[in-house]
Amino acid sequence: MTTTAPGAAPEARPRAYRVYTAAWAAAGGVLLVFALPAAAQFPPGYLLFLGLALVGNLFFVPLWGGLRLSLQVTLAPVWLFGWQAAPPIFLLSAPVAMRSLRADRDRALLYFGNGTVWTSAAGALFQAVHPSWSPVPTWHDVASVLGSGLVFVVGNLATAAYGRALATGDRSLLQPGRFLATAATVFACYVPLAYLLVLTFQAGPAPHVLTVGVWLLTGLAMKGMVETREANERLQRTLRELEQLSLTDPLTGLSNRRHFMRVLPQELQRHSRTGQPLSVLVLDLRSLKWVNDRYGHAAGDEALRKVAEGFRSRLRGSDLAFRIGGDEFAVLLPATDTAGALRVAEDLVRILSCARLEEAPDARLEGSIGVATFPHHARDPDPLIAAADAALYRARELGVSVASAPAAEPA
Repeated sequence: MTTTAPGAAPEARPRAYRVYTAAWAAAGGVLLVFALPAAAQFPPGYLLFLGLALVGNLFFVPLWGGLRLSLQVTLAPVWLFGWQAAPPIFLLSAPVAMRSLRADRDRALLYFGNGTVWTSAAGALFQAVHPSWSPVPTWHDVASVLGSGLVFVVGNLATAAYGRALATGDRSLLQPGRFLATAATVFACYVPLAYLLVLTFQAGPAPHVLTVGVWLLTGLAMKGMVETREANERLQRTLRELEQLSLTDPLTGLSNRRHFMRVLPQELQRHSRTGQPLSVLVLDLRSLKWVNDRYGHAAGDEALRKVAEGFRSRLRGSDLAFRIGGDEFAVLLPATDTAGALRVAEDLVRILSCARLEEAPDARLEGSIGVATFPHHARDPDPLIAAADAALYRARELGVSVASAPAAEPA
């Protein structure tokens, strides 16, 4: 049986959703009334499937789109005993399922109605085309199982997905590609298991033991698959976080030197293809040592964070900022020539000079910036960095805040 994860709070759900769930519950209730006389005549084996259904609803497998899959066995009893086997099972298992999912009344109503209607429909179709089981499985058996299972899966999933759309506005499960992929997953999980349970139930001399054994093995397999998938997802998240940490300066939140040396060649290749300039700024926070010596390292750390804040306030979304050393920073300015890079550098120097430190109210942040541009100053990573460094030293020698590298000599 498929259901969906909780969406909006019950009081926030639209009235249309509540009407929808009540309508499905009413349909399930009508079928329950007609099914009860026949249910009293079911053989003792029916109680086995009822018990498995109750226990199966204690465990739900999370899929995508908020979909939850229980280890449900309801198709097997409707194939064996008729469509009337479904309504009592869903009436008794709905409270168990909703307790497992911590769900509310509306979802309990939809669970009962949806499951009852579509499992009963699948059972009625199966009875119509397959009045009795053959001693040996035949292609007619298989075709009847597949057709009946398809009715159950498509109807059940469409009802649950539309209910989620009404409750939360999320229509992703109703998109054809997503719906078909989800239906295929649900079909593969339910129909073969139900057919296998039917075969083991009909086998001797201990059909009940075999049936429970198959159900338990399937449950363990599904549980193992889910745990493996969740472990892999956690591992992937951890690896992504570690990768991000390895490329980030923890103090400023900027990318670090390692990331800079990885990104610069990629950006040069990209700009070489497009024919656009790429400028590199190298900034030396020359007042950092003085701040550290006079006010302590807490003030120095604040100064470094102020540089990062200045970058974020001035740079574009496409620009990339890095902390590449103790007091050194680098900035990549895509599609920016030398004149544009010099304007950005002047703005950054002005922003730094206006910054104030809580740890050092009298301190003033001063920096020197060297500018180099691809392809005007260099075409490869190391020469371009060297050109920006040379421009930085030139700014210091001239006593100015910003300077650009001299043009590269023709090869």
